[in-house]
Amino acid sequence: MASLLFIALLLFLLFLGVPIAFALGLVGLIIALIKGIFNPIIIPHIMYAQGIDSFPLLAVPFFILAGTIMEKGGISQRLVDFAQFIVGRIRGGLAQVSVLTGMFFGGISGSAVADAAAVGSVLIPAMKSKNYDPGFSAALTAASGAMGPIIPPSIPMVIYAVIANTSVASLFLGGIVPGLLFGLVLMLYSYVYAKKHRYPREDVSFTLQTFWRVFQRAILPLLMPVIIVGGIFSGIFTATESAVVAVIYSFMISVFLYRKLTLKSIPGILADAAKSTASIMYIIGLATFLSWVITSEQIPQQVAQVFFTISDRPWVIVILLNILILMLGCFIDPVSILILMSPIALPIVQKIGMDPVHFGVIITVNICIGSLTPPVGTLLFVTSRIGNVNFFDISKAIIPMVILVIGILFLISLVPDTVMYLPRLLSPGR
Repeated sequence: MASLLFIALLLFLLFLGVPIAFALGLVGLIIALIKGIFNPIIIPHIMYAQGIDSFPLLAVPFFILAGTIMEKGGISQRLVDFAQFIVGRIRGGLAQVSVLTGMFFGGISGSAVADAAAVGSVLIPAMKSKNYDPGFSAALTAASGAMGPIIPPSIPMVIYAVIANTSVASLFLGGIVPGLLFGLVLMLYSYVYAKKHRYPREDVSFTLQTFWRVFQRAILPLLMPVIIVGGIFSGIFTATESAVVAVIYSFMISVFLYRKLTLKSIPGILADAAKSTASIMYIIGLATFLSWVITSEQIPQQVAQVFFTISDRPWVIVILLNILILMLGCFIDPVSILILMSPIALPIVQKIGMDPVHFGVIITVNICIGSLTPPVGTLLFVTSRIGNVNFFDISKAIIPMVILVIGILFLISLVPDTVMYLPRLLSPGR
């Protein structure tokens, strides 16, 4: 009964257009009042102590800040030039460059929106000037940005690690292969699409001298994921401290080497990062309160019982969970789904013997796909604005890409080694 009330209230508030953070808080408040567990003193304590008061969550504002600095610090064109040298001569070269640059940015910022904005501002106008279909150009850039939180570092993985009390480092490692598969599928689709529409190859001087020139320009941004992941696994710093290292590193190269940032631009960058952080933390706080309510009312156990009534086969349970999260992704933003579904799904996946790290990567990939699905696909709105593309056109163009990456989602869900091989190889005790 409580689970049906929870679902009905949430859907009703979303249908009314209530912002997701307020909808989560109101649902928790209404259920707490009905069930007699409302306590005005406990609510802020839960939001703070069980939600945002977490050392690992310190990584979130720092990764956001690092991504914002790198986005505005003159690295976009450098990474585009390097990607163009590598894949520009393939049919539909700019489309291939968009995907590869998205993969590079995924290893830098950990934020899908930042990646899509940085890549889109450079490549969508360039693709449109070469007569690429505007809807395809914007949709591909959105899909490329969606790789950001899958390839380490990843803000959603940090949040999930706090909820599931699992290793951030193992989650980062687990995201590498799925992120590469995600990018490979998009590149193959882009090639087929470009061949069908006769999009041009890029005229790239494929010489050692050109390679050295573009490599020198791109090497410092490309080193960031190496420093972050390498520092974590060498024991030099923790996953949370790596976010601070990312800020210092991005600041140093953007201000002192590239000289694209001035002291006057710093307050604006800090304000942008603070706004993004405040939004995420507000959602985390209210969603934590809702999670406490639904856990107190044993809603996860009720949902699990429903799932196991349908089937007790692990692969069926995993598919059903993925379908449920994909459906939520059409209407709810990724961070809210992550915080909302993790406490509900974790008892289920643990009962079928799935490693929490494996599920953490699955739900991260799933919510990234959700950021591409209309009507609430966040990245579609970002790239449609940047490219001045009709939302219907971009929604139509994204459908085949979403279908392909859903195939990757089910592959990593049903073949655990696609996620767990690297964590088991490099993380002691896994």
